[in-house]
Amino acid sequence: MTDNNELMRLELVVWEDTLERAGIDYEHAKRFDDRGAMEWQKEQIRWAKIRIAEIEEYFANQKGA
Repeated sequence: MTDNNELMRLELVVWEDTLERAGIDYEHAKRFDDRGAMEWQKEQIRWAKIRIAEIEEYFANQKGA
């Protein structure tokens, strides 16, 4: 069975990839002036940053414990 730290590392990788992909997709949408896609990608970027910060905080608390 996988421990919680390993799952959090995997989730961190997923959110980092999501952040990178959303940035690329945002630039693509911007180039074609697709406002709906731009708003969606902004939201994806915002949530990815939030989740990455939460996971990094989790690991910081693990080291402090």
